[in-house]
Amino acid sequence: MPLTPYTGSFGTKELVHLLKRTTFGAKRSDITTFTGQSLTQVVDALLDLNEAAPDPPLKEYDASMFNNPDTNVAPGTTWINDLTVDNMLNTARRASYKKWWATLMLHQAATIREKLTLFWVNFFGTESQVMRFGSLIYHHNELLRSYRMGNFKDMVRDVTLDPGMLYYLNGYLNSKFAPDENYARELQELFTLGKDDAVGYTESDVQEAARVLTGWTINTTTGQTEFIPSQHDT
Repeated sequence: MPLTPYTGSFGTKELVHLLKRTTFGAKRSDITTFTGQSLTQVVDALLDLNEAAPDPPLKEYDASMFNNPDTNVAPGTTWINDLTVDNMLNTARRASYKKWWATLMLHQAATIREKLTLFWVNFFGTESQVMRFGSLIYHHNELLRSYRMGNFKDMVRDVTLDPGMLYYLNGYLNSKFAPDENYARELQELFTLGKDDAVGYTESDVQEAARVLTGWTINTTTGQTEFIPSQHDT
């Protein structure tokens, strides 16, 4: 059903309401910038997502007292492409990631970018503590950020093969020798079709989806997705 275009007044009250719904609050500077512009002009500006991607989080934590002092990453440089299994480092990087993203929200541009990124992170419902690896958490956010207003089908495909999601919902353990239905179930029940009885998928569909997705895993050196044909159930 098409949406009915809004034709009412558009003054300060309506502008503030729009900013609060599309960003994390209505900053005085944004209100000043947009005052006097038409609703169409403001909406076009809020939906203009052609700005450059934000700089990644940096190593601002002190790892000198850790068992692994993190010598691979120099202070003030980014850790996002350094995969480590060290729990203390990953704890520090998860905290670094949260501070980085909170800062982006607090100092957001006057666009819907951060609100949409948060929407998709909540939609796919991951947890940083469970995803564990700082680099995987960051790149999962980066993937969803890149698709913030993109094609949903393409986004679901890429999320399915995202290393962070493969780890979070056990996809990297899904092989023809031990099928894991965790992601296949969430894919249909939560991410696409819903769990109402009328949606039309069955337990057999979950099993077959898990079977189709066997063989995808994570390279523990690079943190990238790999496909192992011998693990795939043909």
